[in-house]
Amino acid sequence: MAANYNRPKPIDPIGYRMGCYLNIRCGCGRSVSEPLGRFAQARGLSEKTVVYKLIKRLRCQQCGARPTYADVTRYRGSN
Repeated sequence: MAANYNRPKPIDPIGYRMGCYLNIRCGCGRSVSEPLGRFAQARGLSEKTVVYKLIKRLRCQQCGARPTYADVTRYRGSN
């Protein structure tokens, strides 16, 4: 089966999707959409870290809760 470059997968390592966007929404109303590469670099994450493990560790900076939505997409703010 060929790789689907149009739709990032949660199993992809961060280094494979550096140009994609990490879109996060919290129940408190906070929303963040940032390039995955910049997000990972600012937090000292390895390029080998798998995207789903990153998403599993996320916490809202405003309220401290886990996000209600988090995904990696090719475009800012996309679902």
